[in-house]
Amino acid sequence: MRIIFETDNDSQTDVTNTDVVDEHLGGSWKYVLAIAVLAGSIVIAPISNWLDSLLVLQNLRAVVNPQFGQPVNNSLAMGVYQAMRRKGYQVFTNEGEVNIVYLRGADKDGKPNGNAINEWSDRRLVLMFRNGQPTIDGNWAATVKPGLPAIRNPLGKAGAAFIEPGQYKAWRVDIHNGIFGRSEEGLVQVAPVNFRRDVNRNGKVNSEPLELGMIGLNQHSGSDQAKVDRASYACLAGQSESGHLHNFMPLVKADPRYRRNRAFVFTTTILDARDL
Repeated sequence: MRIIFETDNDSQTDVTNTDVVDEHLGGSWKYVLAIAVLAGSIVIAPISNWLDSLLVLQNLRAVVNPQFGQPVNNSLAMGVYQAMRRKGYQVFTNEGEVNIVYLRGADKDGKPNGNAINEWSDRRLVLMFRNGQPTIDGNWAATVKPGLPAIRNPLGKAGAAFIEPGQYKAWRVDIHNGIFGRSEEGLVQVAPVNFRRDVNRNGKVNSEPLELGMIGLNQHSGSDQAKVDRASYACLAGQSESGHLHNFMPLVKADPRYRRNRAFVFTTTILDARDL
């Protein structure tokens, strides 16, 4: 056996004594076999995939590349991901792609909070994948429900609209023009979504018929209001203006799909806290 070791100063050490090599290998053919299997796994995909699942190799990779072994940053990310998978929703896992998710009736940790009307009792989340693992890159107080003014005095006689939980490809980056004259960059509805009308004006729509349509249901900020009030007449609003303009929208616009196509239509998922 002849092994050449190269050093930083370009000198070479010629090892021809097989006894020395055997000593380093523990005198066992098992090491040679292990090396052969590892080498083969590079070019043989099925074996490589099997090896990738082995904890010992994942630990070795974590030593060589610390980012590889990073755990999921919190249980909320995995909970949201698993809920989306159970429901058959599409999950975008490529580097830089955003999954916009609203969690209805949940606190910042995803725990049920009573789902109160006119409170910022929902969460706006941005779920992304890093090193193949789900992470929460944005988590803000939000509402997917109209405020009390919309419920008590809806713009139309049919009642205020409540978006139905589900997944919709229906929003494009544009300027949201609020019904009271305020404008800001946001996600503007460009395709129909499911919703129910609060015909009894009591904030309860579970028994109302499901409708599908374009109702100007945009995604924007709540202008830092303490209560939802007129911040939403059906829209998906994040309470924090700064969080919306300086965190949420930059994450959305950094998505490589949007950077390739400024007319890209984003998908948004609406979940209930009990779905986790």
